[in-house]
Amino acid sequence: MPTIATEGFRFSNVVKQELWPELGYTRTVVTVNEATAKSYVVGTLLGKVTASGKYKIAVQTAADGSQNAAGIVLQEQAIAATTDTKVLALTRGPAAVSKLGLVLDASYDLAAEKDLVYSQLEALGIMVQDTI
Repeated sequence: MPTIATEGFRFSNVVKQELWPELGYTRTVVTVNEATAKSYVVGTLLGKVTASGKYKIAVQTAADGSQNAAGIVLQEQAIAATTDTKVLALTRGPAAVSKLGLVLDASYDLAAEKDLVYSQLEALGIMVQDTI
């Protein structure tokens, strides 16, 4: 049977609750800068580079500060290489997100590494739940 349509990630797959969504209290427009072109999907975990204050996809093996969870992408967006780009992200709570909706880099392959990411998000006030 041929495929009629495909559906990408949705905001509601990730964010389950947030304080004052109509005011955007938990959301921030952040500047991202990636070394190579990337495609961000809803739920992508971002880290913040300590030296520049810019965000990029969090990678467990990074040593520039971006290995620490600092936000979650809230809209699909193509990111050009080495170009500052504005992205809407969930950067603080109170909020609740689904573990299954988060898109972690493949370097977070151990349960302990994932648990560390979840605790970093919870330190930001973003509760990580086992919901669908």
